[in-house]
Amino acid sequence: MKITRWTAQIGPKKEIILQLIQAEGLDYTEVEVASGSKMSNLRTNMKETIQLMEGELIFNLSGTQFVLRAGDKLELPSNTLYSYSNMRPDHCMFLSAKTI
Repeated sequence: MKITRWTAQIGPKKEIILQLIQAEGLDYTEVEVASGSKMSNLRTNMKETIQLMEGELIFNLSGTQFVLRAGDKLELPSNTLYSYSNMRPDHCMFLSAKTI
């Protein structure tokens, strides 16, 4: 697992994040997570990259919880069990890209 925090002076805009993902040659899916939503017992079948475009998610990996905010990127190896939840009042959007 690798977390890369957004540290650029310019805020994480959707267009910039899309350019970064595309520059890596990744095909992606946009995922919207409604306020109060929780997804449990998810497992990667390939290497998965998740990059938040809007909002904030609480991730749980093997009992360790951490927060991802807009712009942050999470790289998960294949066969990783995880869950996430959106406890904020607004929805959250992220990109999910899977590679071998």
